[in-house]
Amino acid sequence: MTTPAASLRGGAVGALTVTLAVAAHGSAGGGYPSGSALIFLLVVGVGVGALATMPAPGMVRLLGGLVIGQFAAHLALAAGSPQEMTHNHSALPSASMLAFHLAASTVAAVLVCTAERLYGPITSIVRAVLDPPLPLPDASAGGHIGAVGFTLSPQHRFTTSISRRGPPDSQH
Repeated sequence: MTTPAASLRGGAVGALTVTLAVAAHGSAGGGYPSGSALIFLLVVGVGVGALATMPAPGMVRLLGGLVIGQFAAHLALAAGSPQEMTHNHSALPSASMLAFHLAASTVAAVLVCTAERLYGPITSIVRAVLDPPLPLPDASAGGHIGAVGFTLSPQHRFTTSISRRGPPDSQH
């Protein structure tokens, strides 16, 4: 079973993979993906996001997943639109595109790890602020014990249990 932080990590990694791939594709003059290229890209994003939900990925594994996701997204966009593949988009990215993807993946991995580390403290603060405080016991109820609803009558108050007898006199 995955934790909420792991699920959010997987969603963030999948969304970042798709977003970075579309941004790189657009900056290379490819335009927005459509048709089968978009479906391939979404499958890659879901797959990389699902892999990122594994327990304790660490910075190196997360960065590796993002870089592999970028390469798979690049291949998905290239294979999804054959007319671009023949015109201006190759199956292998250029050196400048590789550098951009590596830098963007590094920044994304740092952001995801930082967000995951801050998830616990931030949600505990939000829960403390948004949860209603527990009600104080009603002081005017006088003598209610727990949830039973037992009320002491005035004749059974604890006044008769106080002993008025003193210690024995040792001098007589």
